[in-house]
Formats: sequence, C-alpha cells, structure tokens
Amino acid sequence: MSRSESSVTLSIVFGNWATVAGVAILVAFLVLTALATWPPAYHLVARYSPDTLNFGSANASPSLAHLFGTDREGRDIFARVVAALPIDIAIPFEVVGASVGIGLLLGTFAGYYGGWIEELVLRVADLFFAFPSIVLALTIAAILGASAEGLRVFYSEMALIIVGWPFYTRLARAQVLMIKQMPFVRAAEASGLGKLRIIRTHVIPHLASVMVVYATLDMGTVLLLYSVFAFFGLGASPPTPELGRMVYDGLSALPGNWWWSFFPGLTLMMLALGFALAGEGLRDVFDPRLRGQR
Repeated sequence: MSRSESSVTLSIVFGNWATVAGVAILVAFLVLTALATWPPAYHLVARYSPDTLNFGSANASPSLAHLFGTDREGRDIFARVVAALPIDIAIPFEVVGASVGIGLLLGTFAGYYGGWIEELVLRVADLFFAFPSIVLALTIAAILGASAEGLRVFYSEMALIIVGWPFYTRLARAQVLMIKQMPFVRAAEASGLGKLRIIRTHVIPHLASVMVVYATLDMGTVLLLYSVFAFFGLGASPPTPELGRMVYDGLSALPGNWWWSFFPGLTLMMLALGFALAGEGLRDVFDPRLRGQR
C-alpha cells in the first residue's frame, strides 16, 4: 500500500467516530483477554479468583470492593466476566474463520468452474438454507453434546460452522461470477495461465476485502448465538465462566440481584457492538467510491 493510499485509509477510519469507537472497544477487550490468559498479569485486572467461594460476601451489590458485585456463592462477578472473555472472544474468530475458509474454497470453485461442481455445491448449500439457522444449530449442538459434556464447546462451534459456511459459499460464488468477467482475468486466461493459478493469483485476492468485511460483521452475530447455546447449557461445563451462562444464572435472582445477569449481558452487548462498528468501518475502507472522494 502506497503512502497516499495509507493516508486515505487512515482518514476514512479516523473520520468516522463510530469506527474509532468500535476499534477501541475491541482493542480494550482483546487486551483484557490477553491479561486474563496470562496468570502473572491476571491480578492486574481482577483482584479475585473467578472460582473462589466466599459465602460471607454472597449477594454483595456492586461496590469498590466488588465492581460488578458477587453471586450467591460469593464469587466476584467482575473476575468471572474477565475469565470468560478468552472463551467468548475466541469462538467467533474460530467459527467465522472456519466458515469463511470453507465458503471461500467451495464458492470460488463453484463460481469459476461452473457446471456440475457449481450445481452440487449450491444444492448442498440449499439444504442448510431450508432450515432456520439458529434452530438447526441448536438441534445439532444438543444432539452432539448430549453425551459428551466435556466437548460441548467444540460441538457448539461445529454446529455454528455447519450453518455458517453456506452463506459465505453463496457470497464467494456471486463475487467470482463478476470477477471472472473482468478484463485482467480474461487476459490471464488468454495468456495460457492454468485455472488454479488464476484462482490463486487473480480471483481470491479480489475476494478478500468483501469476505473480511462480512466476516467482521458476522462475528458479533456468532458471539450472541454461542451465548444462546451457553444460556441453554450447551457451552462449557460449570464452574467454567461463560457470559451466556452467567446471564442465565442471573435470571433466578431477578429483580433483586440484578447485577448477576446485567454485567455479563452488558459485556456481550459491548463486544457485539464493537464487532459491528469495526465491520462498518472496514466496509468504508474498502468502498472504492468513498476512497475516490477522499
């Protein structure tokens, strides 16, 4: 990227307060996650262990001693929220990354080669589009995780990947159908380059911007969907903290001990908002009309 292009990119990013806010939110949570996964640094963020029981401080409301209050067993909710971040943030990256990889591969070959390959890929994708995504994903996760308690997180991720890849397959195919009609692809074909080399050097690089934008926007959705799984007990086994499970556990304490579910729910909302705003910013960065105006 040239110096002028870098200047345009920075002007687009910093010219939109929503994008700056989204990036700031994600960076803050990623830093917290990094600290939470490094034991020597964990206590720089949280004063208490997430699993320490202290019945003498049970049901304490938010205060300087316990920023987010405590639950019925005296566990510090802020410490549990921080400890839950590595799981809840990693899952969107893993699920969306795998879905994009599968969808990019199948959609690119279907769009470029056409024929029976395209027909087979599209018909398989249509099978998954025939069912509501969240219902299908919940059913798959429940069936696979019913007899494997220690693998529920893995099976929940697999369920989300199964219902996620068809969207990216359709998206990649639609983009490839346009890209392969462009002059530089026609010129590469006329020069005798093989199809696989054309796909690798000319097609996929032009797909990257679109796929990255949609993937970033989709991460907030995946985060919330996995929280629904955890809400219904299809996530990690207790006492491992998870934001969705903490929201569920807090419902029994409403309306009195509102902080049990409020702060985990607020954390989920802020994470999803960060992904959404960052995705909107990436869409602006890759928008050729906006770049031309700048």
